[in-house]
Amino acid sequence: MGKVWLPFLCVLFPQMALAIINHGKLVLAPLYISEAGLSPETVGIIGGLSGLGSVWFFSANNVILPSFGPVRALIFGCFLAPFGAMLLFFHQPFLIFAAAVIMGFGYAITAPAGSQILAAHTPKRLWGTLFSIRMAGVPVGGALAGLAGGSIASLYGWEIALLVIVLPAVATGLFLTIVKGRVNDSKERVKFKFFNLFNPLNLLSPFKVLNKIPGLPLITFVSIGYASIQGGVFTFLTTYLMTELKMPLVLVGGLYATMQVASFAGRISVGVLADRFFSPRSVLIVLGLMGPFGIYILTILNNDFSPFFLFPAMALIGVSIASWNGLFMTEVTNVAHNHDVSEATSASTFFTFITYMLAPLLFGLIAISYGYKYAFYSVGICGLASVVALLIKAFKERT
Repeated sequence: MGKVWLPFLCVLFPQMALAIINHGKLVLAPLYISEAGLSPETVGIIGGLSGLGSVWFFSANNVILPSFGPVRALIFGCFLAPFGAMLLFFHQPFLIFAAAVIMGFGYAITAPAGSQILAAHTPKRLWGTLFSIRMAGVPVGGALAGLAGGSIASLYGWEIALLVIVLPAVATGLFLTIVKGRVNDSKERVKFKFFNLFNPLNLLSPFKVLNKIPGLPLITFVSIGYASIQGGVFTFLTTYLMTELKMPLVLVGGLYATMQVASFAGRISVGVLADRFFSPRSVLIVLGLMGPFGIYILTILNNDFSPFFLFPAMALIGVSIASWNGLFMTEVTNVAHNHDVSEATSASTFFTFITYMLAPLLFGLIAISYGYKYAFYSVGICGLASVVALLIKAFKERT
């Protein structure tokens, strides 16, 4: 196991650090978009553009990872995302939108690079647990972002909170630079060509990969439904609680952090359950049924509710809508074990992040036109469609 932990930490640390930035930009969004003269619903555009940045990376993965290798790619992401975050200091709408794209691009590197490292350096019997712990770094990052966004921003302003949020990514980039030689990667490198990042033909690559790997289209479709719920809730939660339910920022930050901590515990728990007692796919089905229930809880919240109800409710929501990610990555690696894991992860996650890009935009449009309740119901239906697809597949396999 000693040889497993360093590669695992090389995956976990950037996952967590870049998640702090990815969530932090949403936690602080009501503050910096207000100073830029933008409406609260602009957070949907920011969430969508961040997803666009991630989609851009996933389509161009065949340009970056074969050239950099997974560890150097993670180093690049750890410095790129903080650079994007610094653009928020200028209070200019077009720079805010550009920052969202850059931060999304940097964050996306963690998915294929991390999966490639874990697939190469960890035993398959532990994949459910290790992939889930790795993805648990995301809600940990979200919890830290929620605490920093709520407490530090209230005391010292959102600018100081943003500086605190980017520091872990910079520190992680330095750590990876020091240890990169100890994580072996024997694949031959190709020359990096910058302008290939902008080749429109890159957009065809994920479709080709899905077409050649059996089982990958189904698990990708499932991730789209689950990501619709998670993307809508994560993007609009703080704005919904502050502007619609009139809750104070400190309380909102605490609730957001509670949701993230609960999903952290949930991700680890479901990983262990999948490895020891059930299977990743069966646990995904249960989580898919819990997601719409979490949505229902959000629609009945009220600012008159006691914190003794709000915090446990937010914990349940966190487990319900955001514990599936590690099992999704495990399933992608399982179906792609005879193929390029990095390529399969990028292709599948390409569509997941298109969902992260579009779901907030559609959520925002529905919220503006019909109210938040109908917006929440809409993403809940998407999650149910994914569960139905998994159940149909399971039924066919048994008959």
